[in-house]
Amino acid sequence: MKLLRLWRQSDSIKAAVMLLALAIMMIGYCIHAAAGYAAILRAPAEYICTLPQGSDLLLPQLAQNDAVKGYSRQRKAALMQDNSIMTVTLLSASYLSDCYGITEQGRVIWANAAAFSAFCGDAAQSTAQARGTLDGKPFSAEIIRTDALPDGQPLAVMTASAAELHDADELRVCMTEPDAASLEQLGAHIVNPEVQLAAKYEKQLVLLRIRLGALAAVLALLGAAAFRHIHKHAKH
Repeated sequence: MKLLRLWRQSDSIKAAVMLLALAIMMIGYCIHAAAGYAAILRAPAEYICTLPQGSDLLLPQLAQNDAVKGYSRQRKAALMQDNSIMTVTLLSASYLSDCYGITEQGRVIWANAAAFSAFCGDAAQSTAQARGTLDGKPFSAEIIRTDALPDGQPLAVMTASAAELHDADELRVCMTEPDAASLEQLGAHIVNPEVQLAAKYEKQLVLLRIRLGALAAVLALLGAAAFRHIHKHAKH
């Protein structure tokens, strides 16, 4: 083949082909990173707030906000089994359904990969049986690992009734896009601002990687063209 013969005979062609291969790799990386960035943009933003006085006025306003995907009072409980402990967040069934797509109810704990592996100790499994205490009371339930919950920090959730959440002083709000300002204007105090700050920095980091990848691809293509030009002139 002509290309193989040129590869053996010319160092310029070797450099051009290698740079072209690098450009193709970087273009593929940029496409993959862009898909990841699009997924980040589509991901909803969750805020944990302390309920202010007059929260009875706050909740109807959240219900009327089109950017609010769902909201629920939340309470945290400690699940203990042997020497392991898991923090379980109790939420309303509507929140689990609207925000995570979890519709099954009953004595089931849903956990993301981090929470499941930390408590159950076997990342290869997808379900486990918990027999221990929940806030000091005897408790048993099935734990199911799910990708529906946000990744990163361990998170385990379970359905709770309105009576169980009635006195909870924390509110979990899921929005279609980050908008902390609107919650603060309603009087809610956000207690996890670092989560959204980390998400903001993650977006900036992915964009920077895409730009650097695109720059590397352009430089590699220019380099390949330059070496091909050198090879043509060397023949004359």
